Amino acid sequence: MIAVVATKTSIPASERIVKILGVRDTRDRIEVGDRFVPVPGSGDLRACDRCGREHEIHVDVELADGRRANIGSGCAKGETMEIQSRLKSAVSAAKTRSKLRAELATAKQELATASAVDAEVRKLSLPEPRLIEEIPDPRGVRQVWAMDDAHVWVLPGSKFDTERRQSLVSAWRNDRALERLHAHGLKHAYLHLYKQHVDDLEDRLAKVERKLAGMMF
Repeated sequence: MIAVVATKTSIPASERIVKILGVRDTRDRIEVGDRFVPVPGSGDLRACDRCGREHEIHVDVELADGRRANIGSGCAKGETMEIQSRLKSAVSAAKTRSKLRAELATAKQELATASAVDAEVRKLSLPEPRLIEEIPDPRGVRQVWAMDDAHVWVLPGSKFDTERRQSLVSAWRNDRALERLHAHGLKHAYLHLYKQHVDDLEDRLAKVERKLAGMMF
């Protein structure tokens, strides 16, 4: 429990904050460009026990007399500097948590879409590879092989082997996936990057959750 120091406010000693119990940003967020921004008025409005106004960011605290109260993020003026600093940091972390949750929900949906498209494309019948060009080279003929609009090069003097064929298949499937993913507003067909993005966001969110939990006391 934090010791109360004298301040120049009219907050009665019994109503001073002694514990921060929880902070939550209840607003929805939408993606605007490459940012996730809060939507004003989309949150759960609760009346502040100090100013009486309704707030969408909820700060639950315990007062010196043992009562629990809900205050707005800017209604801690007059509290100790430590309390004000903790509240400011906790509110900032809560906003970051809200943003990361929105990003993660979108990333998971993109991963689900990319996974479904990948499975669909892998079921498609593959066209036969065809040699479309041979280019003379001092080290031997350099070949270009194709499957529809997908192409691969074969090093001079080398053959169109299993590795080159698999590269061509991957390129063809990537093109087919992109055609489908572009319809969903997605820009690439690399499934591992969608998975990595989800993993990164989950890791960042877990760190913010731990940071926020450490601010409660």
